Amino acid sequence: MRAFQMVEVSPSAPFDMGVQYGRQAREKILAGIEGYKRLFLETSGMPWGEISNYAREFIPGAEETMPDVMAEVRGIAEGAGASEGDLMALNCRYEITKFPRPEECTSFALLSETLRDGGPLVGQNWDYRAGIIENIVIIHARCSDGTRVLGLAEAGQVIRNGFNSHGIGLCANNLQSVCDRRGVGIPVTFLRRRILSCRTFDEAIGVVKNSRREVSCNLMIASSDGRAADLETYPGGFDLIEPEGGMITHANHFVANPKNEALETSPRGDRLRGLFEEKSGDIDVPYVIRSLCDHENYPKAICRHPSDVGMPLERRGITVAGVVYDLGKGIARICAGPSCEGEFVEYRL
Repeated sequence: MRAFQMVEVSPSAPFDMGVQYGRQAREKILAGIEGYKRLFLETSGMPWGEISNYAREFIPGAEETMPDVMAEVRGIAEGAGASEGDLMALNCRYEITKFPRPEECTSFALLSETLRDGGPLVGQNWDYRAGIIENIVIIHARCSDGTRVLGLAEAGQVIRNGFNSHGIGLCANNLQSVCDRRGVGIPVTFLRRRILSCRTFDEAIGVVKNSRREVSCNLMIASSDGRAADLETYPGGFDLIEPEGGMITHANHFVANPKNEALETSPRGDRLRGLFEEKSGDIDVPYVIRSLCDHENYPKAICRHPSDVGMPLERRGITVAGVVYDLGKGIARICAGPSCEGEFVEYRL
C-alpha cells in the first residue's frame, strides 16, 4: 500500500517547527527542488537562479504580513540544508507555474444536515503532476500553545490543506481569472497556512479579506461549529459562496461571477454535487470516498488519470491525493495517489 511520509513536529516556535520538518523530510525536499529545476527549464527555459530570484521578491511582503509563516519557511530551509531562495520557489510554485494553468482539484464541504451522523466534512481530490506523488508529506504539528494541525504539502512547502484542533478545515483548488498577473503578493501557500492557524471561522475569512493577492485561487473553508463557505479569490477581491442544501462543491471555474473566468468550465463540481444530492441526509464517509473515485466525464472526471500522452509521464495530470477531513471527530482520511487506486488511511488529529 502506498502511503505518504508522516512528519511529526512539536515546535516551540515557527522557526523550530520548520527545522524539525526540514530535517525529517530532507530527502524529499531536495528531490522536489531538483524536480522543479528540471520542470522549469523544460517548460519555460528559465534557469533555476532566475526562478529563485523571482521567488525571493515575495519575502519582504511575507515578512511584513505573515512573519510566522516566513519563519517557518526559513526553518525548513535550515533543517533541509537548502537555500532560502530554493524554499521560497517551492512555496511560490503556484504563482510561478500559473500561466497557463491546468485544471486542478475538486473540493467540497458537507454540513451535518447532509450526513448520516457527525461532521462537518471538508475534503478534495488534489490534482497536479504525477511526478510529485513521491514527494508529498503529511505534517502533524503539536504546537506549544496547544494547537494541533494536520495536513498535506509538497515536501518543503508549508501545510497547504488540512484542519486544526480549533475546528477549522481548508481545502483549495486552482482558479484563473482575467485579472491574474505576474506580480508579488502573498503566496497562496502562505495564505493557506495562515488560515490553518486560525481559531474561528470569522478569523479565517478575515485572513482572506485582508491579504494582497496577484493571482486567483479557490478556498473551501469549514468549521466544526457548522459553518462553511467557498471563497473565489482574485486580485483585489473575492466572492463568497454559501452552502445550499448543506453542501458546497467546487472545481476550477468561477461560479459567483463567471465574467472573471480565464479557463474553460469544468463539469467536476456539478458532478460531485449531483452525487452528494442523491444521498443527502444519509451521506457517510464511505460514500464520500466512492464519490471521489468517480470517472464520469473522463478525462475531466472527479478522479483524474493521465490522458495527455504527449507529455512525459511525470508531467501528466493525475489525482495525487484524496482527502476527507472530519472536523467534528478530528479524523483525517488520506489516500496517496488516485482515490480509486489506494486506501484512505485514517489519521487522528
